[in-house]
Amino acid sequence: MHMTLHITTGCTMRCDYCYSPPLARRDMEIATARRAVDYAAELYPVNAGIIFFGGEPLLRLDLIKETIAYCGEVEKAKNAHFHHKVTTNGMLMDKAFLEYAGEANLTVAMSFDGVAAAHDAHRKRADGSGTYDALLPKLDLLLKHQPYASVFMTVSSETVGRYAESVEFLLGRGVRYLIVSLNYAGAWTDAHLKTLKKQYVKIAQFYERLTLAERKFYLSPFEVKLASHVRGEDHKCHRCALGMRQVSVAPDGAIYPCVQFVKDGENNRGFSIGDVFSGMDESGRDRMYELSQRRTPECESCALATRCNNDCSCLNWQTTGVINEVSPLLCETERMLIPIVDRLGERLYKKRAPMFIQKHYNAVYPLLSLLEDQEAGR
Repeated sequence: MHMTLHITTGCTMRCDYCYSPPLARRDMEIATARRAVDYAAELYPVNAGIIFFGGEPLLRLDLIKETIAYCGEVEKAKNAHFHHKVTTNGMLMDKAFLEYAGEANLTVAMSFDGVAAAHDAHRKRADGSGTYDALLPKLDLLLKHQPYASVFMTVSSETVGRYAESVEFLLGRGVRYLIVSLNYAGAWTDAHLKTLKKQYVKIAQFYERLTLAERKFYLSPFEVKLASHVRGEDHKCHRCALGMRQVSVAPDGAIYPCVQFVKDGENNRGFSIGDVFSGMDESGRDRMYELSQRRTPECESCALATRCNNDCSCLNWQTTGVINEVSPLLCETERMLIPIVDRLGERLYKKRAPMFIQKHYNAVYPLLSLLEDQEAGR
């Protein structure tokens, strides 16, 4: 089994797309990070993923480097194996860091919200100025060093009118893996939802053009829904299993079932399921997981239940305050997206689009695609 452990390096600044005031600074100490690595090795020595999260984790590059070096020591001593990833807003990313990342096999993911008007709407400096002009060259630099780097894009009610334009811009810029999330905590109106539907239709048309042109890319909201349309019950849209496949470690060592529950590591103790020093509260984790799997009567009777993002517990908690209660907004947007994607899949299937057939009907496509790209890069 694979286990992912998020190390929250410190709540040191306004987090990506955080609409609450900046959190007080609290940095993780190297002793805590080391213990988190030991804990991961004890649980899943064969295949443990270590993801550095923040705040902005590159503010603690020292901790990242020391932790990765310690992982190397643990791998030799305990015959363990780790892989590493960091998610950054890009402001502190430079050539030297990316060269280090290449040497350390550290995968880098970056937040970027698309065209200037969309990106600068929320990703600002302390003085209120946008960061698009500073970050666009850094995005290009990241893709040069790591062509398959994931880019995380957030769409808010204020930027929804730029959704399709931003997707087209980023994929045209060379992004191959685009992970898009809606900011469900925003102030969405009926007018915003109508705009969102129009944007989904435009994106579907763009997706179709790229696919027919044999372009390789991954666009998260569409890929997941297409896969569930093609494979049905064999491909449910699960994003997480609440503490079963990933856990997150706060700066003080407390363990949470998902990084979204960490917050400042002090005022959200009700969701803590242990700490890296004394171990996991297995019964507490099991109770929380069991609760997360209970569907509401509305979801239970819904024909789209297995294709909907209704069981993302952290998203449910952020929007409704209850880990198994789905936001009406999420329900509305899922009901909107699924039919659009289904029609897209049916069009591509009727056209026997080779890239679509390979991607969604060939189980070994990811491996074949990787080998093909490695051969082309030689």
